[in-house]
Amino acid sequence: MAKIIKQIKFGKLKIGENEPAVIIAEIADSHNGSIKTAKKLVEEAKQAGADIAKFQLHLPDVEMVPDSIQMWDGPLYDILKRNLFTPKMHKEIMNYCEKLGIEYLCTPFCPAAVDVLNKLGVKAFKTGSGELTNLPMQRKLAKISAKTGKPMIISTGMSTWKEIAETVKIHKDEGSNFMLMNCTSEYPPKYEHINLGLIPKMREEFGVLTGQSDHTMDNYTAYAAIALGAKAVEKHFTLSRKQKGPDHFISLEPPMLKDLVSGIRKIEAALENGKIISKEEHVVRDWAFHSVVADRNIKAGEKITLDNVRPARPGRGIPAKYLDPLYSGKIIGKTVKRNLPKSAILQWSDLA
Repeated sequence: MAKIIKQIKFGKLKIGENEPAVIIAEIADSHNGSIKTAKKLVEEAKQAGADIAKFQLHLPDVEMVPDSIQMWDGPLYDILKRNLFTPKMHKEIMNYCEKLGIEYLCTPFCPAAVDVLNKLGVKAFKTGSGELTNLPMQRKLAKISAKTGKPMIISTGMSTWKEIAETVKIHKDEGSNFMLMNCTSEYPPKYEHINLGLIPKMREEFGVLTGQSDHTMDNYTAYAAIALGAKAVEKHFTLSRKQKGPDHFISLEPPMLKDLVSGIRKIEAALENGKIISKEEHVVRDWAFHSVVADRNIKAGEKITLDNVRPARPGRGIPAKYLDPLYSGKIIGKTVKRNLPKSAILQWSDLA
């Protein structure tokens, strides 16, 4: 089994095996090109409890061939141009995130965008699934990460295991600080295509922290990802699913994001290691467990046999397990010191 990277530092956040999962509100282009809307989204993400507000930096004329990709909401080139945020606008949003106390993260879609973000002073990088096999870009990011310590979060949707392994090799060869995100690049995906089992598999085989970049329209698979060890969860985020745009309809609205955060924190609390009996369980244990009780009147000097005692609740006396052959030698044949009425709960002090 590969050795697990224990922790990644991202600004004020710590991502690690023994840390709470970080929750990423993927704002992407849900701002519709408006700084005012972007700031409102950051505010709502922070209020819901998200740790990270994530955006996308597009340079349409560099990252793609114009008029070559048709999305469900129209030509991708036109969508990107319509919602375009300049580097100056990204810097303003980055500063706003800093002011509100939520980490800013951004996805570059070409090497030139990597340079822009690095110059802006981002604390980390996130690549989408479409960039997993862009190995020159991955190596560029890996070198930056190794040099600066800035972590890399890498999504793995629509890729083969071999392709994931190739990208992992580049980052390990360059010494970058990275984690992998399980992802299914469908919008929305079928549940049978989510492959949550890859979260522990990637962690074990590649020795890296893993998370879930989730495009479902609810929170169920994100919750399950936490139970499987995901240390980051990413969900698209919008102010309203009724807005026009490619991602709004699969995005969480503010109340749903708040439920996601609350649910994840509750699940993490429920996943604490070690079997303990809580204070509250002790109250139930007192009446729900079984004791050895007199099945008839037993006189002082009489011996305990399986015929004059039985197991019954509550559990405030000699535990009922002492009537089983595994332990019965410690009680059967012992003499009682006092008269015991029927249904008396036997105590060790009752035995000679």
